[in-house]
Amino acid sequence: MLEPGSKATNPRTGSQWELRELGDSHYVLRYAIPAGVSVPEIAEHYHVGWHEEFKVHEGQGFYVLNGQKHAISAGQTVALPERARHIHPYSSGTGAMVIDQIGTVSDPAPNAIRETLGFFFTMFDWEAEGRIKLDRIGLPRHPMKFALAGRILGRAGGYDARVPKALADIGGATFGRLAELLGYQIIDPKWR
Repeated sequence: MLEPGSKATNPRTGSQWELRELGDSHYVLRYAIPAGVSVPEIAEHYHVGWHEEFKVHEGQGFYVLNGQKHAISAGQTVALPERARHIHPYSSGTGAMVIDQIGTVSDPAPNAIRETLGFFFTMFDWEAEGRIKLDRIGLPRHPMKFALAGRILGRAGGYDARVPKALADIGGATFGRLAELLGYQIIDPKWR
């Protein structure tokens, strides 16, 4: 069950994610990024009704906000407001980096935070176990699972920056719903 203290490892980066706080409209997620890693944890995206702040405890790196790359280092906090395209802070690769992500959902759908974090924890586990193939940005390659991911993330207000919101909403409402009806799953029961 997804609860404070739950941990998952991103097999692509070796980063350890630890859920520190979890509520209906608020969460704190800690990323411990190992030295030598200089790629983002999650691809460029944006949120509707979801505000994020990132506090850097250790290390230095970069984040991207509306297409502009910015430096960030220990002791600094950055706000990534809703509707702004962004890439979460990631390490410059020169050393380890520890970051807290503080998320607040202004109008949460039921289980929005739990489903979003459960999706990412599941993708990490399943990719490491060879149970799913992901594309270069960490989303399922299988078309129906991709559509279901869009449905779940869109329901929580999260959108891939490569896809217009209207198209993502239509895809989630049609193909994502069809994937649910056909019994596809992309959140492991242990992360619900």
